[in-house]
Amino acid sequence: MWKKIVFAAVAAVLAVGLGAMPRAGGFRDIDVNDAGARDALNFAVIQHNRGSNDLCPRKVAQVMRIQSQVVAGMNYVITVRMVKTPCRKVCGGNNVCAIQEDAGKAQIYQCKFTVWSRPWLQKMTLSEEKCN
Repeated sequence: MWKKIVFAAVAAVLAVGLGAMPRAGGFRDIDVNDAGARDALNFAVIQHNRGSNDLCPRKVAQVMRIQSQVVAGMNYVITVRMVKTPCRKVCGGNNVCAIQEDAGKAQIYQCKFTVWSRPWLQKMTLSEEKCN
């Protein structure tokens, strides 16, 4: 009889404890200061600006949410607010620009980037980009 009680108690503790842990393969919120997330965000912004026909690059004004998912590497889903800068794009260079001060010219919009990172291959891929 006592074995059944102990077994039930251990099963309940494990169920509660494991339920609080993130599921394998599931997304979890992570800190904005996570090094992998910062690298993924920088990569996504560079790719976004390369793919844009706009003469001025965009910059992150606010990070809304960052999530990660362990896969064959790491998936990062990053939601940010982007704004236009007053600078012109420079081919082959990395523009260091301030955010547009004039709210009318800033053209704020939100983007959701999914970046697949495989650090052992030194490879990142922007697998999805949705901006509105």
